[in-house]
Amino acid sequence: MNNMEKAILDIIVNKYKHKYVAGIEVVKLGEGPTGYKLTLDLGNPDVKTLQISADLNAEDFLKFIEQEIISR
Repeated sequence: MNNMEKAILDIIVNKYKHKYVAGIEVVKLGEGPTGYKLTLDLGNPDVKTLQISADLNAEDFLKFIEQEIISR
């Protein structure tokens, strides 16, 4: 697990007060500050994964993910 994945799992625990136990993957998109893509395994037959990507640096991507988690 990389640092971004751990940070996102911490955000989920802080917002929902529950531990996320399904699959999570954060991938850096390209070289330099080109952004990140988060993939969450939802385990739902209708919607198997959730993907969120943004062209942001690491700090701003985590803030963006936190807002996305709050809004869903």
